[in-house]
Amino acid sequence: MHRFGSPDALALLGAAGEHADSVELKALLEPPADQAAEALTGRRAPTWSVRETYLIDTADARFLRAGVEIRLRRRTRGRYDLAVSTRRSATSGPPDSTPRGVRVEIDVVPGAVWRDVEVRSAVDATVAEQVVAGTIPAARLLSPTQRVWACQAGQEVVDHGCLAALTVHGPLAVHRVKVAAAALGLRRADLEHVRFPSGVELVELSTHCRLRDVRDTAAAFERLLDEPEVAVSPRYRTKTSVWRDEIAG
Repeated sequence: MHRFGSPDALALLGAAGEHADSVELKALLEPPADQAAEALTGRRAPTWSVRETYLIDTADARFLRAGVEIRLRRRTRGRYDLAVSTRRSATSGPPDSTPRGVRVEIDVVPGAVWRDVEVRSAVDATVAEQVVAGTIPAARLLSPTQRVWACQAGQEVVDHGCLAALTVHGPLAVHRVKVAAAALGLRRADLEHVRFPSGVELVELSTHCRLRDVRDTAAAFERLLDEPEVAVSPRYRTKTSVWRDEIAG
C-alpha cells in the first residue's frame, strides 16, 4: 500500500510541478511526541529546538476562510519572519500575477496533494514584539506585496479594509528534532511537535526533496513510517484546519 500514491502517480506529480521549488512529504504520528522522537532518533530524551508561531488574522478568521494563511514565526536568536501563503491544486499552473520572490512548494500527505504558494519576508524584531504585545497594529507586519497577496490570492477576494482588523492568535509552541534516516534513503527528516493554545497537539514527520526525486523519496519515507515503533495516525489534519476549529470555538 502506498500512502502517498503510486510511483507512477508521483512521477507525474513531479512533471506537473515543474514550477515548484521543492516537495514536502508529511504524515501525522500518534502522540506522545517524546516516544516518537526516541524511536526515530535512537536516542533517549533527544534535544528539541523550540520556536513560536502566531496566526495573524481577524477575530473571525476572515483571511483563513478565504484560503489565505498569515503566519508570524519567531526563529532562533530573536529573529522573526512573516509568511502569507495560499493553497492551490497541485496540478494547476502558476497563479496569475504571482509576485516576485514567491516560493512554491508541493505538499504531499496521505490522501491529498496541494501547491503552497508563499510570500515571505523578514520582520523587524521590535515591530514583531510590539504586534504580539498588542501595542501596534498587526497590519504593520505586512509588506505592500504581502498585503496585495493576502487580499487577492485566496479562493475569494478579501476587502483591503480587513487588514486593519488583523490580530494575533497563538502562540503555537513548536518543538522540532532532526531525524537521521540515511540508511533508509533519506538525507534528513524532521519530527515536529505542535501544541495549540487549546491544548490540541499534532506530531508531524516530514521530509523535503527536489521534484525529480519525488518517487525515490516517497519510497524511502514509506520505509521510515513502516518502522515498528512508529505509530502513524490514520488521518491527516492540517494546522490550518485546527486553527479554524480553535477560532470557531
